[in-house]
Amino acid sequence: MGEARDRHGVSVGVGPSNFGMLLENIEGCDVIFKVGDEKFHAHKLVLAARSPIFRSQFYQQERDHDDIIIIDMEPKVFEAMLHFIYRDELTDELVASSSSREQNVSDIVVAKLLAAVDRYDLTGLKRICESHLCKGISVISVGRILALADNHHAMELKAVCLRLYLKSEIYKIFYNN
Repeated sequence: MGEARDRHGVSVGVGPSNFGMLLENIEGCDVIFKVGDEKFHAHKLVLAARSPIFRSQFYQQERDHDDIIIIDMEPKVFEAMLHFIYRDELTDELVASSSSREQNVSDIVVAKLLAAVDRYDLTGLKRICESHLCKGISVISVGRILALADNHHAMELKAVCLRLYLKSEIYKIFYNN
């Protein structure tokens, strides 16, 4: 719980945001996203407040309908992104398959979420994704995670990968051959 002060210096306890309840209730929703075989109801105002890309899409471009089809994202990834937009958190269950020790790093949810974050300019979620990916970096996965970080402008993740790369002396193998 945070604390806010009014203009007279009086402090008031501020509880958690109730935006999460909006996501669970379709009442008042004014946009529907079709992602794969699933539909997600949302509020343009909430999305626009959190993402300049959504703001532009909803209020600066002409739209004749309120259904948006997303073809290049999995429903689970979109659901995790919406969860963050409304609740300002990312739960472990939403990114349950997010072990970057898996063979193909690009297949894990948090890596796909990092791509979505880059697309919709959600900097807070980017930091969370980078943190999740940093926890699982290994000598085996560092190259793939470094490429992912570079592709999606994840500078903190890239720095961690480069430090591990230099510390592990993997680079000597490549330069000595």
